[in-house]
Amino acid sequence: MAQITPEEKPFNTGLFILLGVVFWLVGVLFIRFGGKALFVKDSPWPFVLFVSYIPTAWVFVKTIAVVGQVSDNTLLRAVSLSAFTAALLDGITFTCFQSLFGFGQAGLLLAAAWLLWGTGVGLGVGYWASR
Repeated sequence: MAQITPEEKPFNTGLFILLGVVFWLVGVLFIRFGGKALFVKDSPWPFVLFVSYIPTAWVFVKTIAVVGQVSDNTLLRAVSLSAFTAALLDGITFTCFQSLFGFGQAGLLLAAAWLLWGTGVGLGVGYWASR
């Protein structure tokens, strides 16, 4: 007996890659224009930024869900693709274009840690939201 399955909407890979680029750009601009004041060693701001990224990641995941019109397991795929794109761009930027951020190595280390944390939190929120 044949099983009838609902037709799936096509997965818009390009859109989720584009969203990853947009989220990466938001992060780079945030670091570029706020980094000198926020990513300072022995400052309380990095802790505040790490904690505040949890609701920020939720906004990014909801943006992916609404713009891409995805839910459930498809949402996790979309979030993973966007996070993957942003993480690759972060790696390239921190390796080849450090001057883009406009401050020294200590600040770059904190900023890179914050972006890595944000990617992990975004994937975690995406997993939670897809269940």
